[in-house]
Amino acid sequence: MSIVYAIKDQKADREVDISLTSVDQSDIFILFHHHLDPTITHCIEVSSPKQSSIVSLIFFSNMVSLITIFGLLGNITTGLVYLAPAKTFWYIMQRRSTEEFDCLPYVVKLLNGYMWVYYGIVKPNSILVATINGFGAVLELVYVTIFLIFAPPRTRAITATLFGVLDVVFPIGAVLVTQIFCNREMQIDVSGFLSLLFSVATYGSPLSIMCLLMTGLLEYQMGVGLFLEQLSWCFMQYIGNLNNQRQHLIMLMMDGSMRASC
Repeated sequence: MSIVYAIKDQKADREVDISLTSVDQSDIFILFHHHLDPTITHCIEVSSPKQSSIVSLIFFSNMVSLITIFGLLGNITTGLVYLAPAKTFWYIMQRRSTEEFDCLPYVVKLLNGYMWVYYGIVKPNSILVATINGFGAVLELVYVTIFLIFAPPRTRAITATLFGVLDVVFPIGAVLVTQIFCNREMQIDVSGFLSLLFSVATYGSPLSIMCLLMTGLLEYQMGVGLFLEQLSWCFMQYIGNLNNQRQHLIMLMMDGSMRASC
């Protein structure tokens, strides 16, 4: 959050020291620029520097506190979502067979993790996005490796092909193309779009294993985790007035419909 003092009818493109101005204090405004989206500006008229300090403190504290709380909840639930399949793969290792399990959701989620890591790297002030999804990508890579080890030959061949195309060739190609042909702003836009696209695919991929969900062979914790994760991010982004609320609402509805079918 940055605070810019401005005079009425003047462009507020820099900070103005109000102690050096000779204008009436009632003509002074405070412009709050949200640190998550500089285009969002809240203009509040104040009558004195003392009142401006109070207003700015209240506004800053309320917004940052709520965003921090829901951001923390979002990161926690994201981590839990990545950890949720651990029980399933422990079962696979004990039985030494993948049985009727399908690896497609984990292959897609690994690709999704790659894209969010790249987005978190190229976009300023998004290191938390990169770290939590980097953690998730490592876990998903472990899950896919376990699946490849214990899958029957035909399933292993299909999974290896999907892994090679989606989790090796595509992310490397996407990074190389954007780094060579795109400037930083375009890199952010492209990586953000790909992250959104594969996030939707991630939350729709469990529909491919609906039969396992209905037979009870697959635990429901991952579905609950996905629902809580997107609920947390929806609240955070609604409060922060971000522009990609629609993405999380779509994924929230997809996850809700999947759980309702169980």
